[in-house]
Amino acid sequence: QAAAEAAAQKKQLAEERKQAAAEAAAQKRQAVAEAAAQKKQLEEDRKQAAADGAAQKKQLEEDRKQAAAEAAAKKQQLAEERKQMAEQKRQEAEQRRIEIAEKKRLEQEKRAAEAEARKQAAVDAAEQKKKELEEKKNAQQEKATNVRQTQQKKQQAQEAVNKASRGVTISLFGFGGGKSESSDAPSVSAQSASSAAPRGVPTIARWKQARDGSITGVISGSGAFSDGDPVTTSPIKGSAVGGTVVTTKSGSRYFLEGGKPGGAPAKASNNAQAAANKRVEAAAAAKKLAAEKAENAKQQREAALAAKKLATEKAKQEREAKAAAAAAAKAEAAEKARQEKEAKAAAAAAAKAERADPQKAKQGAKQQEAKKVVAQAKRGSTISLFGFGGGGDDPSPQPAPAPAQSTPKKQQKQASKASAPNGVPTLSNWRLNGDGSVSGRISGSPNFKNGEQVTTSQIAQGRIEAGAVVKTGSGSRYFLG
Repeated sequence: QAAAEAAAQKKQLAEERKQAAAEAAAQKRQAVAEAAAQKKQLEEDRKQAAADGAAQKKQLEEDRKQAAAEAAAKKQQLAEERKQMAEQKRQEAEQRRIEIAEKKRLEQEKRAAEAEARKQAAVDAAEQKKKELEEKKNAQQEKATNVRQTQQKKQQAQEAVNKASRGVTISLFGFGGGKSESSDAPSVSAQSASSAAPRGVPTIARWKQARDGSITGVISGSGAFSDGDPVTTSPIKGSAVGGTVVTTKSGSRYFLEGGKPGGAPAKASNNAQAAANKRVEAAAAAKKLAAEKAENAKQQREAALAAKKLATEKAKQEREAKAAAAAAAKAEAAEKARQEKEAKAAAAAAAKAERADPQKAKQGAKQQEAKKVVAQAKRGSTISLFGFGGGGDDPSPQPAPAPAQSTPKKQQKQASKASAPNGVPTLSNWRLNGDGSVSGRISGSPNFKNGEQVTTSQIAQGRIEAGAVVKTGSGSRYFLG
């Protein structure tokens, strides 16, 4: 019986050695295939890196050309803006010169108008004084003539009385009884002469009566005219006598100042008054014209200032828009250059690492990709670590840790002393989930920190027990500690 058991055990050991040799040969073939695949992949990566370098070089050349074109366009734009600003300054200076010249011209016209008004006032005052002196002289001459005539008539009357016989009737007509008046002449004896106008009746001084019966003179005390304004009434009813109130055919009443005007003095006074009225009207027209010119010039200046303000605001907005566009383009170009620089540096570093250690470079790329996947994954989700260093890509199972005849106590002892194979991460404090995945704290992984909580994908191969190496459906391997 012992010999049979020994023979069976020997046979089993031979089968196990044979199986182990077959597994080793398969692993060797797998390693050779992986090395060939890696070599092919490295060659493709080198070709891709060379193509990427050429593309980056071409892109950099295009970017330099684009930057040079943008710099030339910006330089031209700045030159155009300087030209526009110079033209705007020239227009502003021209506008200021025109405004100053217009202001100076208006001031000169104003001073000339004031000087002409003063000169005309002086001429009017001199003519008025001359006219008053002439009127006074004429009045004195007329008074002296009347006195002489009265004296002559008295003498004639006295001589006639002395020569007449006693009891003879003597006609005194023409000897101081006044001039003979026709029967149709209007009588003014009923009108009482006065030196002051009645209450509420305007006064007309230096008046004269026209052929149509109207009165022309200088009015005062009227609510419709300013004192000293020249006026002409409508025809009056009756005779015009100084010191009396006359009524026009329209019903207006006026007090005529002074005595009844004579012929020549009144005519001279009227001519002087008409000339004075014309001068006043001419001065008023000149003043009005100057005011209109000043208003037009003011409106033109305001319109020019408004147009200038609008043009300045528009130019400012255009400059700001161009500056913002240039800043955005500059920032975009800087960001693009930075990204290209970083990509170029990363490609160079990857190529250098690949040349130094192809396997390490590939593992570093997988680590970067794994970190990216973990960063983008939702909290608590299951992450497949296949291909990210969570174990080798060898699909072949590991040799059994112990012969089938080993006792459970011996298996536990061997499991407690077992350690993870080289390059296989360890899961400690692990538990089996309902979906067939395993959760625990990982260690020995280049993609995760030691002690970090992870959850694998569903286990496809291996016994889920302590000390065993399991393989997930995605191909990742883990040692269950």
